Amino acid sequence: MSATAPPLLTRSDLRLALTAGLSAGLVITLGLPDPVYAPLAVAAVLGGTVGASRTMGIQRMQGTLLGGVILVILHPTLSPILPMPIGVALALACTRLFGGSLGLHSGYKVAGLVVGIGWTAHASQLSTWIPLRLLVTLIGVLLSWLAVARFWPSRALEQRQQLCRRLYTGFAAALRERALQLEGGVEAEASVRVARRNGLLALLLQLQSQRPEAEVELSSDQLGERLGRLWDLQEQLFSELIASYRTLLRLPMVPMTGPSLTRLLAAEVAGLRALAERLELWSLQGQERHSPRQHREQQDNLAEALADLEAAEATVFADAEANAVLMGRSGGRRAVACQQLLNTALSFEAAWEVLP
Repeated sequence: MSATAPPLLTRSDLRLALTAGLSAGLVITLGLPDPVYAPLAVAAVLGGTVGASRTMGIQRMQGTLLGGVILVILHPTLSPILPMPIGVALALACTRLFGGSLGLHSGYKVAGLVVGIGWTAHASQLSTWIPLRLLVTLIGVLLSWLAVARFWPSRALEQRQQLCRRLYTGFAAALRERALQLEGGVEAEASVRVARRNGLLALLLQLQSQRPEAEVELSSDQLGERLGRLWDLQEQLFSELIASYRTLLRLPMVPMTGPSLTRLLAAEVAGLRALAERLELWSLQGQERHSPRQHREQQDNLAEALADLEAAEATVFADAEANAVLMGRSGGRRAVACQQLLNTALSFEAAWEVLP
């Protein structure tokens, strides 16, 4: 079967064309010079998501401002004493140096453009050209934000993010429920367990089937590529979570006939609750940013839960009677399933952290 050909004209293309034309028309109506800079800002800023457009817009304004500051300082200083090529080269080197120091990924390129055009074409009117350039760029940025957030929002991307949040919170609720059942030694009805598992599985299948529609809205820049890689990680996470969770639901309860088994159960319950807490934290996190690891306790609670679980399991292995009870009732598989859940979460977060 031949692959379906991509559409010649997408909603993102139409949104870009309309917003760029509107920005140019608004600048011309206001009587501002150089109206071309507004559509250029729109083309650079208008990404597939609100977050991507916000990030690129801020970078665009920071780069324009940085270029203006460098021009104001270096042009009067260097132009009287150095040939223009050398002065421009030094100014461009400053944009790269200060842009890197400020963490600008694409903004320093905008700064270089401002320096190059300002130094060569507007050297005699920098005091008026720089503020007007900032204003025209701001118009393009604001119209881009308005278009992507209000005028013609990317529904497919928003729907996917909502599905991810529902899966995060759904798995968190399921794991908390399982931890409570294990702690109380009370098993839920088979129909209830099947319904919970099927609900999560249906959400995962819906997320996977919705991806092609959402990918149409992705921009082809670094932010769009990063978001696609994050989706790969999320789908892998949810697939591994559902597999380990199904194992947990199938395994029978283990009688707590000794301190080592009691400690193992407590470690399993603590691990499931720590993972549920982390999933709820991820559900609040936007897709465009890195994973939420804001202080040491959040970074270490999953690793500590995994270490406690492994230590408790080793204690059971050293107790022959407890080990026989554990193995005879598949309790060992439950400890392994809990370890897999924690390892899956740690691996996902580590991979999320290193996304460019």
